[in-house]
Amino acid sequence: MRQTFGLLVPCHNGAAFLPRLFDSIKSQTRGFDEIWVFDDNSDDQSATVAKQLGAQVIQSDKTIGPSAGRNRLAEACKCDWLHFHDADDTMEPTYLARVSAVALPPVDIVICNMVWIDECTGLVENHWTYDAAQLADRASAYLLINTVGGINGLYRRSAFAAICGFDETLSFWEDMDLNIRLFQQGARCAVISEDLVTAYRRRTSYSNSNLAKVWKVKLQLMQRMVRDANPELASTIAAESENIALRLLDLGCARDIGQALRLCREAGGNPPTTNNFFLRILKALVPTETAFRLQAMRRKHHKA
Repeated sequence: MRQTFGLLVPCHNGAAFLPRLFDSIKSQTRGFDEIWVFDDNSDDQSATVAKQLGAQVIQSDKTIGPSAGRNRLAEACKCDWLHFHDADDTMEPTYLARVSAVALPPVDIVICNMVWIDECTGLVENHWTYDAAQLADRASAYLLINTVGGINGLYRRSAFAAICGFDETLSFWEDMDLNIRLFQQGARCAVISEDLVTAYRRRTSYSNSNLAKVWKVKLQLMQRMVRDANPELASTIAAESENIALRLLDLGCARDIGQALRLCREAGGNPPTTNNFFLRILKALVPTETAFRLQAMRRKHHKA
């Protein structure tokens, strides 16, 4: 029996970007069976533009966020497979043809590479690729660092429904959380090592404007995981918590680094991680946060 594929687009004030996305949708060598847009209480003409471009539109009279919006879209769409795409990003003409070709039992998730482009300069800013063997062997630890974004995954509806979709309490990292929970429930993945989707980075985007909150939400997610973490995941949590402490310090959020350092220690770390002989002695004599700040100052001095 022929499988069906739905494209689901959460959108808040995306009217200016939707035509670009739909140009890439219309160029698909295999078309989507259903196309839905969730208008998250936009102030612009997002709903009108989406309807004009041929999408089925769900409108909300209050802002509920992308996680809840995606879940509402998944409830409305009747297709066997679900692909979530942001209003301001695009996909290659062969996207659906390539991912649908491997969307066969026992696969529940299909992941492809993603290119990040600076909206202003047009330059490639980042390139997300994935290792199928590591995903199969140590998914949680791997995905904690190698995030699958909101636009480069394809999900079997039944697997998505089995974990109740996206966690609507999360304002960031909801994609990472979704994929980790899927793998923890035994979902199987196919990886296509091709650049099939493009994300556009803007300095004014919501995540870039709230970087401190972004990192604090990731700490909260890792705090959920640490109690039941195996040694490899615990080690990854410890290292990432220390990295986040550095990021928070660089962002001027010095009062928040204590949470990150406590999580690092809970996961088995001994921050600050250092090869410096004197710092290794010092951190046994002074509070963790003091030693961490001294190490951060030393790093800045060497960079300068």
